[in-house]
Amino acid sequence: MVKQNGEWYAHFILMKTVELVDEPETVIAIDRGEHNLAVAVAVSKNNLNKPMKGQFWRGQEVKRIRGLYGHIRRKLQEKGRVGKVKELKGKERRKVNQQLHIIANQIVEYAKQFPKPVIVMENLNGVRSNFKKSKKLNKRFHSLPFRKLQTYVEYKALLEGIEVRCLTKKETGNTSKTCHRCGHVAQVKGRLFRCPECGMEYDRDLNACINIAHRVTSSMGWGSCEPLEPADEEIGVKPTLNAGSSHPSGVGSSL
Repeated sequence: MVKQNGEWYAHFILMKTVELVDEPETVIAIDRGEHNLAVAVAVSKNNLNKPMKGQFWRGQEVKRIRGLYGHIRRKLQEKGRVGKVKELKGKERRKVNQQLHIIANQIVEYAKQFPKPVIVMENLNGVRSNFKKSKKLNKRFHSLPFRKLQTYVEYKALLEGIEVRCLTKKETGNTSKTCHRCGHVAQVKGRLFRCPECGMEYDRDLNACINIAHRVTSSMGWGSCEPLEPADEEIGVKPTLNAGSSHPSGVGSSL
């Protein structure tokens, strides 16, 4: 039982038995980061050489909410209004959670369009301690709720009978620095991955996402994925403000 604004609310925990796919046919790889909150790509067992439908979630509304409330908190703290700061914390959390539910719903809907999908994500334990950039970028990165988004995706996917697997840091090492076409490891500057070995130019987050998918398909014994072609669709997705929506409200170029 929880009391909010003078009213009592009862929370019930329900359990549902779901049946997961025994032998997945499509790997849905999810990469997460500061620039793009989530990036997805699909790799089919029947066509390993052609990653499908790269999709981006920028998480702009989450970043806007975090930035806005951070600014308001600083102003209130300067005025010594500590009580008001505590009140805003709950309001900020509810708004951020609403956006995360929307994005998680969209990710699950994305996965459902493919036959027998399994969702694969990086285990981000320790990612905050290893992220060291400028003061401004560090603040933005540490304010992003990666773990909570993962939790939402996990339970929403399970309700649809879709398994979610989390890879260890060792399994996902250098995914952002490795060319998904030729396997060459190179330093990345800016938002575009340029491979000095084969000449491929690709969105760096989508490149990392494809590498995650390849490592999973290889461990599952699906065979070689070389040479590769780029994903056939790159869509930038912005979540709607409607908490009940599970579909993108707008699309645009990602590069």
